[in-house]
Amino acid sequence: MPFLHTATEKIYYEIHSPMFTDKTETVVMVHSVITDHTLFDSITAELTQHYRVIQYDLRGTGNSASATGELSFEAHMEDLFHLLHTLHIKKCYLVGVGFGGQIAVKFAARYEFLIEGLILLSLPFYSDSTIQKIKRCYNEESKNQIPVDKILELGKLENLEYTNIQEVIERLKQMDPDVYFRFVKLSTTASLFQELSSILLPVLTLSGQNDLLFSSQYLISKTMFLKNYSHMTIPNAHSLFLVKEKTALFREIVVDFIKSNTYQLPPLKNDSMKILKNWESDTAIDIQKDFHAHTPSLKVDFLYSFSVYVNGQLITEGWNKRFAQEILLYLIFHHSISREQLCEALWPEMPLSNAKKNLRVYLSHLKKLLNAEHSEPVLLVNRQLISLNADVSSDGLDLLTDLQWITEQSDPALKFKEAEQRLHQLVPHYLTTIYDDWFLGIRVKIEIILLDLLIWMKEWLCENGKVSKAVFLLIKFIDLVEEKEFIYDEIVDCYIKLDNNEKSEYWLNQKMRYLFE
Repeated sequence: MPFLHTATEKIYYEIHSPMFTDKTETVVMVHSVITDHTLFDSITAELTQHYRVIQYDLRGTGNSASATGELSFEAHMEDLFHLLHTLHIKKCYLVGVGFGGQIAVKFAARYEFLIEGLILLSLPFYSDSTIQKIKRCYNEESKNQIPVDKILELGKLENLEYTNIQEVIERLKQMDPDVYFRFVKLSTTASLFQELSSILLPVLTLSGQNDLLFSSQYLISKTMFLKNYSHMTIPNAHSLFLVKEKTALFREIVVDFIKSNTYQLPPLKNDSMKILKNWESDTAIDIQKDFHAHTPSLKVDFLYSFSVYVNGQLITEGWNKRFAQEILLYLIFHHSISREQLCEALWPEMPLSNAKKNLRVYLSHLKKLLNAEHSEPVLLVNRQLISLNADVSSDGLDLLTDLQWITEQSDPALKFKEAEQRLHQLVPHYLTTIYDDWFLGIRVKIEIILLDLLIWMKEWLCENGKVSKAVFLLIKFIDLVEEKEFIYDEIVDCYIKLDNNEKSEYWLNQKMRYLFE
């Protein structure tokens, strides 16, 4: 069995690509809570006629195993990032069902440069009343047993075909109750609106006419003004079984979605009215104008030093107090989070009750820094969620956008020119604003992208007979990455190509000194 191994995780995956070429699109499937990678078995053979298809088991499900037992969205995104990196996938489409759709949205919001588009089935957009129903359902049951009957009743699943009901019951009985309840808690505390709002990629959501828990009407009402967004409701269907029961239809939807994305013109950024070009309703246009007219601007620079501007005004005081800087930076990358998620990310060693008590004080301080009187608030805080209500920009996010654009270029000469120019703008010791584990993890991921880019630039120069320039480039930019071992190897390789034994031995010794320091 193929597994992705990390320090603590073992993630099972399958690759189906009998017709694969360098130009073949890749589709990655992310399953729902009570399923595993086999949810997509019926569609895989259909799609591999056109695309490379990757299925995998989320940690804690199927054949995957976790030594830590961590099931946070952060952990799931980490697994997916490592999977794409290990398989050298530069771009892919994500297909997510239920909880898998939530992972797909959050992943695309952070790593948009890796994603071509999203297809999301039965995406959990919970109304307050639905959340209360779910809480009542699980509060009535022991945490040691999954309330199968209550779940069938809650989702109105009794109308499904008998074989499908039995499949749901069997899967629920096989699941570890602790894992199940943790997945449910994560799903019901996740807010997706800010992430979906930030994504400029094409997004298609699918609902079944018989989806009663995740109402298509409620989903449409929450997302109707989002950029590059479209929705389809499939008659006489339930999203959970849409892949299996309407395989041919689903294949056509996926193929058409990817084809339309391949040949469409690039979206115009900040053209918020574009989505309404075919609307005849003046009321709808007025609503859309009002939706964007008063959104505050928030500029947070953190690439080399930390500075914050709200509506163009520099906020200088108060950032070294009460974790204001750490909380704001976490929100820049996560947009909207629950109190529990924030506490677990920033103060994992502290008891949750203590951390939440302290967080109330910290958020009060941060609101005073960001929310000016008589203006639309930048920081929104309610009993469940903490979110940013602003058009966000920053030098750190600009770096990610630039790297995204560079890695997408198909013209190698243009790609090299733009990469070299961007690397010249970088200096060592970037992203050292804070030293929290989650922030250092982002730096590591950026370094992986930079390392891949440097190695590509070296290989392209060598292929074009410019080995001397390649070694000069590697030496010049070696300090942009912490893990220098691979750069040393590439420098040694260049000098071997140049038949310069003295220099190759020198840099080999430099590598050994680096490894043993």
